[in-house]
Amino acid sequence: MKNQKNDIWIYNNGLYEKEMVPAEKWMRLIYENPVLGAPLLYLFKRKIFSHLYGFYCRTKFSARQIPAFVEKYQIDMSGCSGSYKTYADFFSREKSNLSFPKEQDVLGSPCEGMVSVYTNINQGDLVIAKGSPFSLAELFGDKTLAETYNGGTMYSIRLTPSNYHRAHFFDEGKVTESKFINGDLFSVSPLALSRVAKLYCRNKRALIQFSSQNFGRVAIVEVGATFVGSIVHSFEDGKPVKRGQEASYFLPGGSLLLMFFTKDSIIADEPLIDQTKAGYETKVNVGTILGKAVR
Repeated sequence: MKNQKNDIWIYNNGLYEKEMVPAEKWMRLIYENPVLGAPLLYLFKRKIFSHLYGFYCRTKFSARQIPAFVEKYQIDMSGCSGSYKTYADFFSREKSNLSFPKEQDVLGSPCEGMVSVYTNINQGDLVIAKGSPFSLAELFGDKTLAETYNGGTMYSIRLTPSNYHRAHFFDEGKVTESKFINGDLFSVSPLALSRVAKLYCRNKRALIQFSSQNFGRVAIVEVGATFVGSIVHSFEDGKPVKRGQEASYFLPGGSLLLMFFTKDSIIADEPLIDQTKAGYETKVNVGTILGKAVR
């Protein structure tokens, strides 16, 4: 039953299904246990743990866990080489069978994950899923930029460790500016959102300002999470990019991508809006239709 207490349910191809959460027992211990949770959270948010885990994932010994992980989480390996020397190589794997909508005014998802969409956003008071309120000024570290997206549309795409962890440009255009903002590495799972105030504004993240040919000005925020040691960009500021071109990839762990569109620039997909209002994230692949540009 999808209302079972404390389970995470998502919407996938017309059905509701319980999300399989990697390391779920540890996650619940850290974010739900009233006694051990606080000290464990303090330890695991520290970057040293992510660095140590990243070091392990770059060793040949880590490759032994790949077959079992693929089988347990039923990972679609089509378009992948299938040959990886380390878990880090597998985690940041490339796919050759990606496609975006042919219609230039249609928005395809830049990455694989669980999406929610929020329209007519108030840049001074945003709430995502079960999270606590935060402001765009806090998230961007820029009050003037935040005001640009007041009344606009926000997409949240949460990537779990089992997802494909590369993001792609959804349109032609260029990155006008990008910067990294230092921070913690809390989990971005729904298990953590309601327990860590202003989580997205506290985590390590990257802010990308993208001038899009068909969707106008867009702000993209890539949020690191527990055991994500690095966010690697594959573009150069000021240089033209193509639709479908790789934008970035994450190193081992969960992560999140937020996209902000200005007011009256995009019409979000209605079923995505409905599922978000009902409290469910929708599972999407790279290129899945998320909306359409306003003409």
